Amino acid sequence: MPRTYIRKTKPPEYTKEDLESAVQAVKNGELTMYRAAKTYKIPKATIYKRVKGLRGVKSSSLGRAPALPHDVEEKIASGIKIMEKWGFGLSKKEVLETIGRYINANNIKTPFRNGIPGNDFFSRFKRDHNLSQKKPQAVEVARKRSMDPFIINSYFNLLKKNIQNIPASQIYNIDETSFCVDPARIKVVGERGTAAHRVTSGPGRENITVLFGGNAAGEKLPPLIVFRGKNVWDSWLSIKEGYPGMTYAASKNGWMDTQTFENYFQNNFLKNVCPERPVVLIYDGHNSHVGVSLVEMAMKQKVVILKLPAHSSHLLQPMDLAVFRPLKIMYDEELIKWQRRNYGHKLPKSEFASIISRIWRNANPAIIAKGFEKGGIHPFNNAVIPEEKFETGAYQRWRQSQEIGDNISNGGISIQQADVPQNEEHQTADNIFREVVTSNTVDPMPSTSSSILPTVVQENLSFETMLLEQLKQAPRTSSKRRRVCAGAEVITTQEALEKLKESRRGNTQTKKKAQEKNKANQGDDINDEQSSNDEIDRDQLPSDSEDDTNLEDEADEYNEENEFMGMLNKKCEELEKDDWILVKFASKKSFKCYVGQVTQANSELEATFARKIGSSNYFHFPVVADTSVFSLDQVIMILPKPILKRGKFTFNVSFDSLNVN
Repeated sequence: MPRTYIRKTKPPEYTKEDLESAVQAVKNGELTMYRAAKTYKIPKATIYKRVKGLRGVKSSSLGRAPALPHDVEEKIASGIKIMEKWGFGLSKKEVLETIGRYINANNIKTPFRNGIPGNDFFSRFKRDHNLSQKKPQAVEVARKRSMDPFIINSYFNLLKKNIQNIPASQIYNIDETSFCVDPARIKVVGERGTAAHRVTSGPGRENITVLFGGNAAGEKLPPLIVFRGKNVWDSWLSIKEGYPGMTYAASKNGWMDTQTFENYFQNNFLKNVCPERPVVLIYDGHNSHVGVSLVEMAMKQKVVILKLPAHSSHLLQPMDLAVFRPLKIMYDEELIKWQRRNYGHKLPKSEFASIISRIWRNANPAIIAKGFEKGGIHPFNNAVIPEEKFETGAYQRWRQSQEIGDNISNGGISIQQADVPQNEEHQTADNIFREVVTSNTVDPMPSTSSSILPTVVQENLSFETMLLEQLKQAPRTSSKRRRVCAGAEVITTQEALEKLKESRRGNTQTKKKAQEKNKANQGDDINDEQSSNDEIDRDQLPSDSEDDTNLEDEADEYNEENEFMGMLNKKCEELEKDDWILVKFASKKSFKCYVGQVTQANSELEATFARKIGSSNYFHFPVVADTSVFSLDQVIMILPKPILKRGKFTFNVSFDSLNVN
């Protein structure tokens, strides 16, 4: 039978009521079967089967009866929807297998093979119960738990207290984002059925951090660009096209750190904000940004720093809500234009700075103000986050607490203690199906079988129980953890400053203890090694009569090993063009080393890398040149000049202890 069935015969012209009237008239002796068939225009055989009890009552729908009663399907669909609502959605295979277990456990007769439904049933089941297959969006458990209305409501109360009577021009937000050196968002137009490609200068894994800021009036702050490296070179700066007041920084991994943020706050933020005080600065609350000196500086300059609740930037951060998406679209457009004019070349850092300057200069100030509006900051709106964004169980508890508070304020009831769970973890699996109507019996649809009265299906195992079995949590050992404030906080207060100093002192003491412990362990290892060497049996030492060649070989190997380790530990502060080097690159799980020849050794280090031939110590250059930029931190050692042999080359160095590719 095709999935989309097209009926080839006309449907019957009589109704269910006509058939019941005809059967009743024949049973009462009022009409014969022949006369009833003529009167009601129903086939005589149909009336005969109903009178003799060979067929059941006429169904209100056409075709055979469904494999599962309608009530059973409704209960199954309801359970699936609730599972999806709570973040435990089932795949197609899991749905069909669970339904099959339910059918077999309750001895329901179906046309399914082994009781497990197939694709046709699943297609109709989705259509009849408004279901669809979709790819779930991954949400971190920390972000899901942070969407707690208790935390968000506390943040808005704190925000209202600190921005009251402060104009929009004195409310600022800053946030950082990363830009990839190769575009990824722009789609191209091409022939249908053929793959589209875009030639890039590299694998596209390099990202550069940029910090943007603005106020609720739409005024922009000069951006900060954080490059990866030890120092900022003059060739990285955009002097002609740079945004006025734009600043640059360099860090080991290209990320924002405490020192970089303090320098930005002092040399960029304070110099470009409005002169009126106080100024409110809202930021995402990352611990790597805040130091004691920064808090003291902000308090001295009358800048109130308000930290957003953890993992809530996607709902409360103005830059995330309205600014970054259009900025990155403009960035990709500019980058594609540059790549077309510079085919196969890597984007210079100075050109990157120029592109950032252009897109920030062309950004509409209205989108910055819109971000503050979407975040409920200005104009203030503590109901800006819709109900569906909150964690479901926490929102229900919050609503109950609000109702209790209203009743207390109105004097309607007296409460001794609110029964609200203290732990904001996931709800238990039993609470998930409170919305499902539980029943031990299922009423089936009217059947078209020989039985006139419908039978009742007795449930030995409910569908909800089967779903709950899949949610049973594995036992976990509880561990004591230090409580960390996940909510909003004003850090420019004397109390917050003392807490920060205490935290810094604790971290310093912990580091000192760890260093002392490591030194003690190293001393114990040295003493153990010396004592073990003293206890060597003299019989194991070579005698004077033995050949000295073994000792000489061992000495040569020892000297070669020491020489190699000395080259590994050598600090490559200065490299020259055409030097041969061994460089390490980070992969997903470990480091991989590559042999290369330096092609550029000025402000930016660049080399062409070779490939190792199998398990031998020979190398060759690939057909397509592998040229990449690296830093001095990645250089393991400077290699001697290679020995050439038939298009291959090798080195008088052993790479056995390294993962050389």
